[in-house]
Amino acid sequence: MINTDASGQGSCTYGKTRDHVLELSTALLGGEFLHSSPLRKGSLKQGTERKDRIGEVCRCAVDIANNQADLIKRIFPKLTRSLTGYDLAHLREQDDRFNLNSVLCGSEGSLGFIVEAKLNVLPIPKYSVLVNVRYAGFMDALRDAKALMELKPLSIETVHSKVLMLAIKHIVWHGVADTSPKIQANLL
Repeated sequence: MINTDASGQGSCTYGKTRDHVLELSTALLGGEFLHSSPLRKGSLKQGTERKDRIGEVCRCAVDIANNQADLIKRIFPKLTRSLTGYDLAHLREQDDRFNLNSVLCGSEGSLGFIVEAKLNVLPIPKYSVLVNVRYAGFMDALRDAKALMELKPLSIETVHSKVLMLAIKHIVWHGVADTSPKIQANLL
């Protein structure tokens, strides 16, 4: 999940994986180990002054954050869930800490192999409720999405009737069909 910065259905409530990564230990291409966590200016300066691969990584990331910030801000769209891949827009956090983890999360192993992680763990909600809303058409469901998001649900899943029909025809459907018998009746 860290390598892809997976966010899943609760991302609008809980954020992306990178939002919960406190520290990473990453094996770089040359075999060096990079220990990364959000850094204040003093600690960042120590990293950039190193004469090894770690220092090179820090200097490169600082250069991108300092010299490409306007371009990154202009090109990267403002999205609720953000993008996957190299999250250059969050190298420098709102509190001015520098966070290499924003780039390592989502790099899919192209920058190094994550071998250890310290994570923020959230409590499991005591209660959960499922609400199933059926619309006459797919576009009707999409039109309501903004209003539904204002209610701050954990997730919203919009599934086209064609996808449901394919699911009903799948070999495993019989194992879950009794959980929602009306779905099959309404689609057939």
